[in-house]
Amino acid sequence: MRVLLLCHGLPPDSVGGVEQHVDGLATALAAAGHQVHVYARADLPHLPQGACTTATGGNPRITRVAYRWQGVDSLDATYLCPPMAAALRAFLDARRRAGESFDVAHVHHLTGMSTDTLAELAAAGIPTVLTLHDYWLFCPRGQMFHRREEACAAATPARCAECLQATFPHWLDAGNRDAAVQAIQARALAALALPRRLVVPSARAIPPFAALGVPPSRFQVVENGVDTGRLHELEPPPAGPGPLRIGYFGTLLPSKGLHVLLDAVLAQPPGTVGLRIHGNAVPYHGDATYLTRCFQRLPPGAPVHYFGPYAADALPGLLAGVDVVAAPALWHEAFGLTVREGLAASRPVLVSRIGGLQDAIEDGVQGRVLPPGDVAAWQAAIGELAADRRLVQRLARAARPRARGFAAMAADLLQVYADARAT
Repeated sequence: MRVLLLCHGLPPDSVGGVEQHVDGLATALAAAGHQVHVYARADLPHLPQGACTTATGGNPRITRVAYRWQGVDSLDATYLCPPMAAALRAFLDARRRAGESFDVAHVHHLTGMSTDTLAELAAAGIPTVLTLHDYWLFCPRGQMFHRREEACAAATPARCAECLQATFPHWLDAGNRDAAVQAIQARALAALALPRRLVVPSARAIPPFAALGVPPSRFQVVENGVDTGRLHELEPPPAGPGPLRIGYFGTLLPSKGLHVLLDAVLAQPPGTVGLRIHGNAVPYHGDATYLTRCFQRLPPGAPVHYFGPYAADALPGLLAGVDVVAAPALWHEAFGLTVREGLAASRPVLVSRIGGLQDAIEDGVQGRVLPPGDVAAWQAAIGELAADRRLVQRLARAARPRARGFAAMAADLLQVYADARAT
């Protein structure tokens, strides 16, 4: 099969969870004998916006297109990117003239790619599959996490208008915010109507789209895979001695709940628990204070160490240095990459009972599923593991089978592709 994968970034330029997912999928599809072309946004400061560069030869083949959000002067302009729509149209025309047609296109994220991407693929007659890794199509903040740092169950127009005005005060005010929300939701519904198949990594991600008006029957659940190769080589955590080593992996954002984990760790008896934080601290829609707010909680000598961002190839070594992985998310996360990576590394995990995270494990078998934001519950669970290292080892032995690799995920998606072509 000739497969076109489209994403808002790709390693090594961009190493977020979606980008790593696309990279792993492309490699797995190519290894299975399919011809893969990845089309990804990149900064490429030496090129004008909309210009492309394609690596010669190889499978997967990679085209990167320059886009840096220059000239974005409205909320609508964050969704509609004319240089990107034109670039994709030219790319598809060039590929057709070169005799490289595609059997299916699989779109993974449209931030900086233009929602017109789906219309361009439809106009070119390419069967399209869209995976919804988050809620960006109708929530410009992406995570349905309110400006007041509250999770949203649905995109209620009045609540969205209040949140978006506070997030984008340079573009929205009381006079135009309601119309802006209406336009965003209408655009999302129009975009979601174009792909032949909609994919989500967890059934927990479907209700917000259904509340928007998308029939639940249109969705197929395909659980994401992770790079299990080197992670399966890791030994389970030791029985001690020393403090229980808890690892937090991922971007440091309010929606990820690091502050909850910090409070739970700081409440432990001295010398029993240590926390290792690995991840990038980035501004969250203009708010760059979160890391400072987190570390202001720490007293002198706190057993907390922040190591900063990490490269994907460093992950096995970092996971080898922890006993337990914690994901205290507060938003309806659709999947939870770092949790599955921890499981693949035979590490028990602590996850929030929200979104797709709660489906990663069986509570009490591979770790614990805990109420989001409940410091007392997280404190108790951490204390139990710190006091019983044999329990940690038992949970670790059950962890590895819960994570699957890219090859199994690719096999499921190939069936989705075949169904899309046959429709």
